[in-house]
Amino acid sequence: MAHTKMHANTNAQHAKKYAPYFARTGLFAAISMASAIAVAQDTNSENSNPMEEVTVTGMRAALDKALDVKQNSNFVMDALSLEDINSTPAITIAEALVRMPGVSGVRDRGNESQAAIRGMGPRMVFSTLNGRELATSEPGRAVRYEQFPSEMISAVEVYKSQSADLTEGGIAGTINLKTLSPLNHSGPTYTVRAGLQYNDAGADLPNYDALGNRFSLSTVQSITDEFAIAVGYSAQTQKNAYASFQGWGMNNDATWQPALADGPAELDGDGTRGYVPWGAALELKGLTTEREGLIFTAEWAPSDDLSVKYDSLYTDVGLFEETPSNWYQGLGNWDGGQNGSYRDIELEGDYAAAATAVGIAEVRHVIAKYRQESSSISHGINVKYDGYENLQISADINYSHAERDGYWNAIWFDQYGQTIRYDFREGSEGVSAPDGGNVLTPTADGALTFPSWGPEEWNQANANEGNHLEDTMLGGNLDFKLAVDAGHLVGVDFGIRHAGREKENSPTSFVMTDPEQATAMDRLPEGFFTTYEVTEFPSTPLVYAESYDALAEAFYGGVDYSQAELRNGDYWLVEEVNNAAYVKLNFEGELAGFAYNANVGVRHAKASIDSTGYPGGGDTLQSVSNDYSHTLPSATINVDIHDDMVVRLSAARAISRPPVDEMRAGEFINLTTGAANGSAGNPYLEPYISDQIDISYEWYFASESLFAATLFYKDISNYVGIETIGTFQDENDPERSFTISGPVNGDGGYVKGVEFTFQMPFNFLPVEGFGVYSNLALADSNVMEFTPINNPYTMAGLADYTATADLWYSNNRFDARLGYKATSDYTTGFTWNGAELNTIAPEASLGLSMSYTFTDNISARVQAWNLTNEPARLTRDNNNASLMRYDDYGRGYMADVTFTF
Repeated sequence: MAHTKMHANTNAQHAKKYAPYFARTGLFAAISMASAIAVAQDTNSENSNPMEEVTVTGMRAALDKALDVKQNSNFVMDALSLEDINSTPAITIAEALVRMPGVSGVRDRGNESQAAIRGMGPRMVFSTLNGRELATSEPGRAVRYEQFPSEMISAVEVYKSQSADLTEGGIAGTINLKTLSPLNHSGPTYTVRAGLQYNDAGADLPNYDALGNRFSLSTVQSITDEFAIAVGYSAQTQKNAYASFQGWGMNNDATWQPALADGPAELDGDGTRGYVPWGAALELKGLTTEREGLIFTAEWAPSDDLSVKYDSLYTDVGLFEETPSNWYQGLGNWDGGQNGSYRDIELEGDYAAAATAVGIAEVRHVIAKYRQESSSISHGINVKYDGYENLQISADINYSHAERDGYWNAIWFDQYGQTIRYDFREGSEGVSAPDGGNVLTPTADGALTFPSWGPEEWNQANANEGNHLEDTMLGGNLDFKLAVDAGHLVGVDFGIRHAGREKENSPTSFVMTDPEQATAMDRLPEGFFTTYEVTEFPSTPLVYAESYDALAEAFYGGVDYSQAELRNGDYWLVEEVNNAAYVKLNFEGELAGFAYNANVGVRHAKASIDSTGYPGGGDTLQSVSNDYSHTLPSATINVDIHDDMVVRLSAARAISRPPVDEMRAGEFINLTTGAANGSAGNPYLEPYISDQIDISYEWYFASESLFAATLFYKDISNYVGIETIGTFQDENDPERSFTISGPVNGDGGYVKGVEFTFQMPFNFLPVEGFGVYSNLALADSNVMEFTPINNPYTMAGLADYTATADLWYSNNRFDARLGYKATSDYTTGFTWNGAELNTIAPEASLGLSMSYTFTDNISARVQAWNLTNEPARLTRDNNNASLMRYDDYGRGYMADVTFTF
């Protein structure tokens, strides 16, 4: 059943009729406002030429197209079109995605990355490309959406309700990225875009150019009326350098520290007690991000009964970082042994959020680089045949492969017995060397001297840690749609799915040796080192070298990666096979005089897992197997309560499979920074389960306009969380004693909330072309993570609110969009180690996009993002005093020109 949009001729009467139902849910004010505006617009329409037809273009056409998709869908869902993506300040598809109702993201290196929906994090979000599950370069199942240049994606669909024919996996929702269909293309044959990008956070870095670029080329060719192809290429160089101040967690575990048995130890010798950090770090990320994308689609429809479509998408993202850093170590007051070494202490509860550490800091001056290349390729072929009466058959075969290679290399020099002051307090983040400290004082000309350093007073060392991850998926679907004529029953859909997955993680490490370490400094040319001072927050000078490679060449004759050895304890291989079958009954007709459509179905999903690793980090591979199956019923009804009003009700049971890396048969050990820690996998994990209901009201009260409100409730069980499952104690180094954590299934709880969407053009204004797009999502839950034991985090991804407000103008070839995005604080897994959770502070950012179409073939666009220079602040242990990182990403700007013909 297709819903038909109409102008709101009698919207005031409709609002009055339905007001009692919505007043109780707090929506009456918004509906009344919409009614008044709609009446004003209708009045203007009545005073205009009745034969005049208004054709919208540009941004307005994009917003209107997304409304058509939403209104004609049988799901509770939201959509973005290609034009909408291009009108949003967006380097990648991720920036556009997080502006949709109820969607939030975490910035990584300044770019939006993974997505949470309705307060549920990436673990419960399912991602597809043209309806097919994707292999990912992440250790779990989550997709990093910043890998997709915005030019590569033609539309985005976010499904928030379930259906038997929808692939299982998305309790929070399913995000489907769509690529172009060449036979349905009605736009230009060729599109060329070129431009520049600039990030102001890297403007003053030595040996760094903050100017990047972007280029894309695409063509759609109709070879015949039945055969067409689309080819596209995109390349970006983004220069997104930034400064980062990090904390390594507080020493608050009394397991091996008797002095902490009754609470925090004394710090200043005068009765002040508090937990202090293990250490802190200052990093300057000289970052260059290079993205490439290549897309190809071929579509053939030799008859009305047969269509064949092949599509492929390749992406490659390279990260290249030169990272001079200072690590401030030895601050942890192990077992109270540094009592009297702290002064000027600022407490937040039991935690020393700021303090001066006198003469105990080991300052490790690190020259490092990090390089990472992530690539993915997906192929799919779909065949549809309608030649049988009342029966459509669709067959789909797909392949997806992702790889990630990363290596972190570091050489460092240790300076002992230093005095430093750290400050983790919100708004005061930074580190300094008080009077009397001699932490790398540069000479007047910027050259670096190492005051009073000799071989006995400093230590030179290095570390090299790498990782290779591969994820491969091969799958297929066979679907049938049978049209029937049995009263309200109009169709039966049924089908099967098979998908096999193999994901392998191979970490390596090695240490380089220098037989003449004592004379290493003498081999460096004069002036090889300089210093750089971060200005974004208080800092001590950083050692700055020409490059890591130049230093490694001088000390070790270069980096010999053939020395790398597999870290057995961190290796894992997970093989997974998923099979599913479904049947769905479709209904259509009238109920009590209202047109409706509905579906009732059931999906049965079965999974088998084989997990391989080196238990205890030994030399013998062992495998563990597990399997599970679930039956997933679902039902949805969509009712047209008026020509311009739709009510949707959906109920279902849904699952989200555990992250792949959490099912590993091995351990991950961190001994490089901060407090030592370890984590293990659990091959016997069961999937998250949710019994859920959605109720949606959509009012298309005028042309290009919408007011929507959706209530949702999810009862989640089998929740996967992290618990301490063991301990390890190093007899030779008590400060390297640590706990080992791992994933387990727990009870769960509810997630509930409401989403509002309001958009419309301001046709009632005397000046034409203005409008608004806005959304607000509120969520609440009693689901708690399992750590910290005495003060657990809220459920990962749970943002109390997310809000978007865009004021736009579209008229006379000029489009402009001023966008505001705000998100509350919430729990997130920011690092590679899924066992580590953090809290990200509330964020609010402002972006601007403007474009002008000079001719039918030439247009120009200017965009800016993070105009408020919003930093990213994350904390540890559900404790605002325990800083995890403070990243100052700066503002970004982009300008480009588009040619079409």
